[in-house]
Amino acid sequence: QVGGGLLAAPRRKLPTGGTELTGHRDYAPGDDYRQVDWNLCARHDELLVKQFQGESESPVYLLLDGSRSMSLGRPAKFDVARQAVAALAYVALAELERVEVLVFGDRFLAGLGPLRDKARILKLVRFLETLSPTAVRTDLAAVAEGFVSRRQRRGLAVVVSDLCDRRGFARGLDVLRRGGYGPRVVHLYDPREAEPGTLGDSELVDVETGASWQVTLTRKHVTRYRALCAEFHDSVPSYCAGRGIGCAQ
Repeated sequence: QVGGGLLAAPRRKLPTGGTELTGHRDYAPGDDYRQVDWNLCARHDELLVKQFQGESESPVYLLLDGSRSMSLGRPAKFDVARQAVAALAYVALAELERVEVLVFGDRFLAGLGPLRDKARILKLVRFLETLSPTAVRTDLAAVAEGFVSRRQRRGLAVVVSDLCDRRGFARGLDVLRRGGYGPRVVHLYDPREAEPGTLGDSELVDVETGASWQVTLTRKHVTRYRALCAEFHDSVPSYCAGRGIGCAQ
């Protein structure tokens, strides 16, 4: 049901497909070469694509968190995230949408696409299998700012992440929303993350930066930690619901 839920987007009548020619526009990566008007290109010395009256295309951009915090969990959050990305990509390709996968941390690390046709799903799966979570931190706001500044067609931007961002996940989603990309969120977490472990003297290690702290955990600390985890997990769907953003946890 995800095609009509998480990936649902309003359809509008725009000059992008159909049978009635309404004009031309600049060629964009992923456009069908059969729609290039070669006669017009020869006169203007630039690639121009025919536009027809019909439904608008809604490209799907899948933004996969590749930071080291995604390596935690049983199974690892990154493994679950890659499965989610593959499933969402297949649904979008089956709906004849254009799909692009981008791996990020505090910047974009790798990418694949744009792809069309669900027959390309095996290429996408092979790409996902080569990935590992290596980024030392997550900065969704910086990534989103770079993303919206790219020359590309607007569509859906689906963020698949544990949202462990020191600057806060809301900043990045706000940038995507203001940029006209209709963000969606797949928030991943392991229930074990809400349990800090044993009481007493401990060493806490930041899995992304390697920084460590010597601490003594008391029951008061554990209670406070659990409350903060619950607050964070509740804040994601609450933020999304207040702004009309599709969300799955």
